[in-house]
Amino acid sequence: MNIIDFVLSNIPSKSYFYLIYILSIFFFSLFLIYFFSKKAQKNNESKKKLTLSDLIKIAKNEKSSAKDLLFALFYFNDNFKIKSDKKNSMELFRAVLSHKNRNKKMFDYFHENILPKNSEYKDELDKLERSALNKERG
Repeated sequence: MNIIDFVLSNIPSKSYFYLIYILSIFFFSLFLIYFFSKKAQKNNESKKKLTLSDLIKIAKNEKSSAKDLLFALFYFNDNFKIKSDKKNSMELFRAVLSHKNRNKKMFDYFHENILPKNSEYKDELDKLERSALNKERG
């Protein structure tokens, strides 16, 4: 008796065959879910984190939209501190606030969120803001 005959002869008459079949499908499905979730997790981890120099490139790019510039401010506020790299942080703020596509939302966000969070640099940040506003008039 070969395997095919054994399987065919047990299909209709044995209830344990159905139980084995259902359990094997269940465990195979669990394995596939586990495998693909690990693969998706690796893809999410491999996404590049932006650096401060990446944000500066966004701010200095003439083709950056107002949304791009606002994103750079949001991302900086969430992920960086001025203390860690004062020179590049100030360069980023100068580039964003004096960009040709800047708008009121950027100044509002800068004034309401970035200034209070970095009170020890308030004077320098105020100078940057004033300079950018004066550039707008001139």
